[in-house]
Amino acid sequence: MKRTIWFLAVGLAQNVGIGTTAPTHRLHLADVSPTDKGLLRVDALASPAGAIGTFSPVGNLGKVNFTGDPKDLLRGDLTWGPDATDWRLVGNAGTDPTQHFLGTTDNQPLVFRTNSVERMRFLTDGRVWINTTTDLTPANNTLNILSQAGAGQRALTARSDTIGLYGEATADLGPGIAGVYASTATGGIGFFARGNALNTFPTVINPAGFVAQGTIRGIMGEARSTTVEPRMGGYFTNNSAATWSRVGARSGGNNYKIQGTGTVNTVVQNGKGGVYLLTAPEAPEFLFLDFGQARLERGQAYIGLEPVLLPHIDTQRLQVWVTPLEPCAGLYVVRDPAGKGFYVRERGSGQGAVAFMWGWSAPVKSWGRFPPVSPPSRRSSPGQP
Repeated sequence: MKRTIWFLAVGLAQNVGIGTTAPTHRLHLADVSPTDKGLLRVDALASPAGAIGTFSPVGNLGKVNFTGDPKDLLRGDLTWGPDATDWRLVGNAGTDPTQHFLGTTDNQPLVFRTNSVERMRFLTDGRVWINTTTDLTPANNTLNILSQAGAGQRALTARSDTIGLYGEATADLGPGIAGVYASTATGGIGFFARGNALNTFPTVINPAGFVAQGTIRGIMGEARSTTVEPRMGGYFTNNSAATWSRVGARSGGNNYKIQGTGTVNTVVQNGKGGVYLLTAPEAPEFLFLDFGQARLERGQAYIGLEPVLLPHIDTQRLQVWVTPLEPCAGLYVVRDPAGKGFYVRERGSGQGAVAFMWGWSAPVKSWGRFPPVSPPSRRSSPGQP
């Protein structure tokens, strides 16, 4: 196709047009037709494909060759390569945690969304909200997690080969971990712990503040101090200063299985649905008891104390009761001078073979009457141990 070149001079400036009679620039390449564009071809810039054209400070035409890596960016110095400040969808390499980070540099929170709904927010004071846009009650939590509505949803599940969930309080201001059933209903469990691969949830013990299940031990308490008193493996109260129990306790220099106020009871049933309460007797000192039945031979019988109990009781304070089961002149007791038992004899030098029942009690060694005990602390509440 024959091309025509028109030259047009305007004042001292000259514009050259190709395909146009009215060039508007020094060199104007106009479209001749939709299929014949006014393109400029420079063979030296033709390879490789995808290069970027550049101009030198004096107006020379040049190019920047593409590296071939689709993840590379054209940087401000007109070179191709990764941007060290850019977080990629396919991951980054060569980052420095002392310099690189994902977040904000102004006083604004960092928000994460899915499906255009906010799922997590990092606040400027370091607190974190998950599935909530407000602080949960109680407020000022470092981590707030709100589960989605519906049965079976859990706000947090922790699993580990060592400790599934660990909580530590560094000041005497609250518990390391607190479980609260936030409802006024008469059901629910505040904190539930389960071990030994059990998989059923308790129902008959609902409601409760704390429930623990295990095949060997449902709950275990241990006080590790060797100096503080009172100390105990467990403490129980109904929030009344007059009703409390300590289990595995040491107080006043003595060790106790159970110590507390109220009574010690057992429950019996009559087989017809009736339930009755029995109460254990109490004494001002610790006593061991034993009972049995025997028969006189020629007016006398010897009852030996159990050998396993002898090292633990004060035999000098042994008390004995006898009850004849057959008619006789009466029975009386003579203690063994060796402290290993006692004699039962018939009054009036009788020589009968009378059957009788016997019982004895003796104080436990190293215990006095009314041993000292520390009362519950009133530091925080009546229920404190």
